[in-house]
Amino acid sequence: MLILYIDESGVEELKAPPEHFVLLGVMIPADQWKRLDGFLDRKKAKYGLEGVEIHTAWMTRRYAEQESIPDFEKLDRNARRAAVTTAIRQRAGVLGVQGNSKKIKSYRRQSKTIEPYIHLTHDERLKCLEDLARELASWGTVRIFGEAISKRDFSVRNKTPYEVAFEQVMTRFEAYLAQVKESGIVVHDNNTTVAPRLTKLSRKFHQQGTLYRRIRNIVETPLFVDSALTSMIQMADMCAFALRRFLENNETTLWDIVEQRVDRKNGVAVGLRHYTAGRRCQCRLCVAHGRR
Repeated sequence: MLILYIDESGVEELKAPPEHFVLLGVMIPADQWKRLDGFLDRKKAKYGLEGVEIHTAWMTRRYAEQESIPDFEKLDRNARRAAVTTAIRQRAGVLGVQGNSKKIKSYRRQSKTIEPYIHLTHDERLKCLEDLARELASWGTVRIFGEAISKRDFSVRNKTPYEVAFEQVMTRFEAYLAQVKESGIVVHDNNTTVAPRLTKLSRKFHQQGTLYRRIRNIVETPLFVDSALTSMIQMADMCAFALRRFLENNETTLWDIVEQRVDRKNGVAVGLRHYTAGRRCQCRLCVAHGRR
């Protein structure tokens, strides 16, 4: 049994930023799950992140509270946490005096999100992500399947970017399963907005197939789980974020590490497509996918 963990980066609304919507799955053998999950736990523990969700987008940001503290890098982790907590309380107090309830609520949500990482400098957070990416890339049995959609080029009628991307990922996963003669199951981040839609779409795929092939080896409809409790979903989030940032900002550090795990056949990266409709694109993803 093979498990495909799926997460997205970006939003599917065509007129909203960012420029791309990415849906990406990280596949591992089920019988290796416990061992591989343990490897990730040990990497996280090195940075004081035991049991913490790795949310790549928030880890890569700079925190103004840290940068307002003199010689923050020289403090030990406990002192850093205490100093940032004080800075957050002071900032919340200022917003409270100003009386802007929306800003206060937004700031509290943001503070809660970054709280697990405030003992790490920006460079340490980036190093943590690189270590996790290298760990993932070192697993020879891992495969990546994904779809990166350029929203300005999207022209599929009666379908949303999420639905198109999901069909593409499911098709590529099914093709791989047929090739290796294995069964597979899909585990998706628990997005309550899209879960009913993807479940309904999966049932349709099981009954009628996708546009490209019959579904014979994928078991059941997707299982939706809380990403905070599942390290493999967090790795899918990291890879999806890395892919989108590579396409939009030419940020190569993380994607350069994990790109080798994209499924390939006869030297062609069949597991990943950069959707640009009829627009000519010669990015390295399109070239690797065989587009000319």
